Amino acid sequence: MAKNMKYGDLIQFEQIESVIQLLDAGRPDEAKKLVATYVISDDMAERISKLMVPQLSFDESVDHKGVLIVGNYGTGKSHLMSVLSLVAEDAAYAPMIRHPKVAEAVAPIAGRFKVLRIEVGGLQMPLRQIITLQLERFLEKFGVDYTFPTADKELNNKDSFEEMMAAFGEKFPDQGVLLVVDEFLEYLQSRRDHELVQDLAILRQIGEVTKHLKFRFVAGVQEAIFDSVRFQHVADSMRRVNERFTQILIDRQDVSFVVSARLLKKTADQQNKIREYLTPFAKFYGSMNERMDEYVRLFPVHPDYLKTFEQIHFTEKRGALKTIESAMLAILDQEVPADKPLFISYESFWNTIKTNSVLRADPNIKEVMRVSEVLESRVQQAFTRPAYKPMALRVINALAVHRLTTGGDIHVPIGPTAAELRDALCLFQPGVEDMPGDPAENLLSMVQTVMREVLKTVNGQFISKAPDTEQYYLDLKKDIDYDAQIEKRAEALSDDALDRAYYSAVKALMECSDDLRYPGFQIWQYQLEWQERRVERMGYLFFGAPNDRPTAQPERDFYIYFIQPFDKPKFSDNNLADEVFFRLKSPDEDYKRYLSQYAAALDLASTASGGAKAIYLSKAQDSLRSMSKWLQESKRPARPPVIAEVVCGHSWFFAGGRDEPSFRARCALACACGAVAAQRSDAGGV
Repeated sequence: MAKNMKYGDLIQFEQIESVIQLLDAGRPDEAKKLVATYVISDDMAERISKLMVPQLSFDESVDHKGVLIVGNYGTGKSHLMSVLSLVAEDAAYAPMIRHPKVAEAVAPIAGRFKVLRIEVGGLQMPLRQIITLQLERFLEKFGVDYTFPTADKELNNKDSFEEMMAAFGEKFPDQGVLLVVDEFLEYLQSRRDHELVQDLAILRQIGEVTKHLKFRFVAGVQEAIFDSVRFQHVADSMRRVNERFTQILIDRQDVSFVVSARLLKKTADQQNKIREYLTPFAKFYGSMNERMDEYVRLFPVHPDYLKTFEQIHFTEKRGALKTIESAMLAILDQEVPADKPLFISYESFWNTIKTNSVLRADPNIKEVMRVSEVLESRVQQAFTRPAYKPMALRVINALAVHRLTTGGDIHVPIGPTAAELRDALCLFQPGVEDMPGDPAENLLSMVQTVMREVLKTVNGQFISKAPDTEQYYLDLKKDIDYDAQIEKRAEALSDDALDRAYYSAVKALMECSDDLRYPGFQIWQYQLEWQERRVERMGYLFFGAPNDRPTAQPERDFYIYFIQPFDKPKFSDNNLADEVFFRLKSPDEDYKRYLSQYAAALDLASTASGGAKAIYLSKAQDSLRSMSKWLQESKRPARPPVIAEVVCGHSWFFAGGRDEPSFRARCALACACGAVAAQRSDAGGV
């Protein structure tokens, strides 16, 4: 593939109608466009020819039933119903159908019906009342005089339909009535239990009258209502309705065909360029090589995008086709990267969800979004492998989307494996191509590394891994945000608490052993090497001011004090030659943050237990390491660091370039490099 190729150069992009409405078929200027633009896959052509057309025909050998067209939002239900109803109404539309098999198969129904199209979403009337009133108005338009009995006077609904069709047949003996209903699931969901039972009863009777009358009924629904958990409370009624209806499914392959044939249509030359682009990367994935034709046909949409999309339960009518169209419009002018395979994969839909106010209001989505935002924030701030951070963020988005595909139960412990994430997102990490061994296994190992690092970054919170299936999933019940708890506690820390944490950090950094500590006091025996004389000198290390110091026995050669940096004490400097004071001088905001986090984590660990205690202690160690790094990287701006050593009343000064392992290596970590002022009584400040 040529370099600097843009996505728009590799497809014949064609935008689609934003929303197809069934009632648009009643407008002459829209009708031809609806028929001419409807794309039909071979599988759908088979279903239309073998299932739908026979049910609509007048062939007496067929056990005629009502027809339900089942497909998710945006999959083309309304478009299909519009096309078939137009052909049934006027045979002149049949030759306009793009699939030759369907154009031929519709001959038995072409021009054989008077068609009534209605939408019932948002209506509150009983189904019988909606249908009978609409039919009366419809028949009146064609000069047929018939009035249904009111519901309270109706003795037999099927008899009334027979009388209606008899009146219609007198004027149109060779034609039938086709009633097409859209937004049917929305209507059924809005009905109360007792109302729904009555509506299902009339629906069953409509399905029954189609057996012997030239009356046909077609409705579009978003899911197979007879198998839906939404209607378990009326399962008996649904079962009886099911016996008199045929379901025509619009599945993922049908939508995939529409995507490739309209949105992402390609010439043979474009397909060859895409194949040339993808082939070098196929070895990194489980099935790309075997599914190469599908990858090429749908490029740049990942074939698994639609599979995941159709499993998501939405709270608004946003279809797959429009979502893909929006994603394509955003990248048409972008260059195709030559060093990695880049698809529109399902994790990208998470950004659409986050920016949609209607979706954000859904309680389930709101909960998933809360956890996802915490995960993203922690990875952005604390991920220890920066090179892997982009992959980690994509994986988090993928897990968030996948959490919405489990039938409304956002707590079920299932999700994708590392291999499935690798393949479904076409994850790629630069450098993997240079590794020896199996490319797919090498990339899988990188993905597994990323997952381990993400879990480590969030201390095992919010994400779980099923040990038996190796599946990763957002675990919304593991929702203790330890970092937030630490931040909250840090805001309430007193100066005294910060001083205690400061001393705890200094103790750890200087490796003060409790074996050398005087019980009940913050004082340690401390040993220094007098390098020029090659002898050891003993002294004391004390946390606090001289007036807080106990009488240390026996007396030693020197006394080193670390003064409280926050709740600063008042004390008299007696200018003793054997005393050295270390003060924390002007710590910046980073150091204060590390120290407060360290103090808060230790404080929370003191009252926690089990796994929570271990996590708080681990976070305290992280903050301690950050403080150590800060101290080591700090620089005195005016001159090299100077460390003061006082032994037996004499001063020895070691410049920063001298080797002084015993004092500087341990003491400087906590108190050197311009962050700490070392003050001596006889030498001023050092």
